[in-house]
Amino acid sequence: MRRRTGSLFTLLLLAASLVAAVGASTAPASAAPGDYAERWCTVPLVTPCVVSFSINGVAQSAASPVEVLVSEPLDLGGYQEVSFTLGVDRPTPSDQLELVINTGSAFTSQRLLNGKLHLADVDFWNTPDGHHTRVVGRPVVWSSGCDTDAAWPYPCTGTVTDTIEFAGDLGMLDEPDGSVGMYVGTNAIYNGIFLVEQPDGTSALVTELVAPHFREDGVTPVVGSVRFRVSYRHMRDEMGIPNPETLVTGSLAGTVNGGTGGGSFTGWHDADGHGYFIQASGFTFSLKRLKVRAVRITPTKPRITKTQRVLASRARVYHTYSKPRGAKVTSYLARCVNSGGHVVRDVGSAGSTLIVVDGLRRGRAYTCRVVARSRAGSSVWSDPVRVAARPG
Repeated sequence: MRRRTGSLFTLLLLAASLVAAVGASTAPASAAPGDYAERWCTVPLVTPCVVSFSINGVAQSAASPVEVLVSEPLDLGGYQEVSFTLGVDRPTPSDQLELVINTGSAFTSQRLLNGKLHLADVDFWNTPDGHHTRVVGRPVVWSSGCDTDAAWPYPCTGTVTDTIEFAGDLGMLDEPDGSVGMYVGTNAIYNGIFLVEQPDGTSALVTELVAPHFREDGVTPVVGSVRFRVSYRHMRDEMGIPNPETLVTGSLAGTVNGGTGGGSFTGWHDADGHGYFIQASGFTFSLKRLKVRAVRITPTKPRITKTQRVLASRARVYHTYSKPRGAKVTSYLARCVNSGGHVVRDVGSAGSTLIVVDGLRRGRAYTCRVVARSRAGSSVWSDPVRVAARPG
């Protein structure tokens, strides 16, 4: 089954439309009149405005050879956006840029949603005169040339029109459980995002995107990255991950064009909470199909640390806690078997490392294993450990 997510799909289309607005011109100065204004902070304060801007630690100013274009904040129905563009005599990809913007008291930016920037850090703080956002990063390739008036997949016959440009969108998600797509290494046009049902009943996150294949020399491929922030709510409700706040490296796996398109995937938790970032990097463009699914979300393998035969019919089995990887432990199960094939099982709580096993036969030794259970399934069984015989 293939279906779109509601707010997730809407926000991704919105992100694509913002790219068209910010990246349509090849130079900041060609922005349509009234869309952007060069705005450094002055008294009386007019927001949004640029508090400071530096290149490799060297402060720039309105008098420096730098053009700062900042749009008026837009209210887009539960989502607010501020765009900025800086023209800086073509900074190189190795330059570190630091920008501080005062977005005013009516706008609180929660994260940098997308832009022509490899992010290194984003900070937010408040002062009596408004909300401030500090963005640190390096410029990235920005390409154009996709015909969005044509049928999907849009033909992208153009090449990069501006090899280095620093621009971005500061946005706020009023609803922290929302999901959004971002542009990291270069721009791309999304064909929405879908949740595709897998054989095990869970859903994989799938998106298609297009961008020009070559840079302006017509020879060098454009290599970029895309990033998604997927809400914990979408992961729980749609991807079959009961406790996404416990995801770790290796819980999710991704492919580009079914594994033939190169690239690599990384993930990390949003420091603001309620979501998880998934980034795909290092692949070329034209039409690409990205797929991300949960692969190892069951708890880790427990280990038996000690066994104790306390009665002929009873033993204590001590074990380590299993770690969640997307699904918390709901209980532990011990299974003990003797050489004659007699099997005894008992359950222990998720908050204890002790399982009491009853029903053992007098004078017979047993071999026991422990498994952690969760809503997503069970862990791998522990290695077997012997429980000594007891005559009576």
